[in-house]
Amino acid sequence: MEITNNIKALLDTGASIGTPQMITDGCVPYAVVPDGYRMESIEHTLPIPTRKRGRVTLNDAKSFIAYFKKHNMASSIYGTLNPPRFLAVFDDHERDQAGWREHTAEYQCPLSPEWETWVHNNKRSMKQSDFAQFVEDNLPDIVDPSGADMLEISRSLEAKKKVNFASGIRLSNGQTQLTYEEEIQGTAAKGALQIPEIFSIGIAVLEGGPRYKVEARLRYRIDEGRLAFWYDLVRHHKVLENAVMDVWKEISEQTKQEIFHGDAQA
Repeated sequence: MEITNNIKALLDTGASIGTPQMITDGCVPYAVVPDGYRMESIEHTLPIPTRKRGRVTLNDAKSFIAYFKKHNMASSIYGTLNPPRFLAVFDDHERDQAGWREHTAEYQCPLSPEWETWVHNNKRSMKQSDFAQFVEDNLPDIVDPSGADMLEISRSLEAKKKVNFASGIRLSNGQTQLTYEEEIQGTAAKGALQIPEIFSIGIAVLEGGPRYKVEARLRYRIDEGRLAFWYDLVRHHKVLENAVMDVWKEISEQTKQEIFHGDAQA
């Protein structure tokens, strides 16, 4: 029993005064720790880490490309369309060699505020006055009809918010004519208001990206003389897809890398 205790004491003493050992050149140094004689990394005591680690998030394609070019070695790029996202793995697996996959950069393709505003309000019914205000607030995004024409339409809608609308007909010029009645000095007067059936917006889809044209169908409903409006964006999911594919092409060309369609667990 005494011999066993003495051996343990010697092992404990040796472990406690053990010096860090490099397993192989260039790898992480380890030291023997008395508690259970486990191996524990002491890389944090070195002046610099033994290899690159970390996850970097970039906010635009230009920054993603620049960061990739700076760190590209045994690197891969993965991309997805839904949700739009690009992931660079700088220490990825190679054909005949495993990689740590601990140094990555991600570009999540953040959407522009204008895109989020128009998509959020898509198909949402608004009172006549609310729709007029929405048009005026987002006038810089509307490209067809012109901003001046849409401003005039929104102000006409605001001015006629107290009249009773009766019906609407589609005209040959692609517009819709709404007829209304209003009381002027005790006399009922009839009038007409023309609005476009289709209008177009030009907005950036991705934050910091180019503008894309998106068509919208203007819809209305007359309920007991009251008018409500909404719009339907025409296949806007394809506009988003096209914007992401343009970024896909840009990243691939600028980095000279094939982009794998999929994800990677780093």
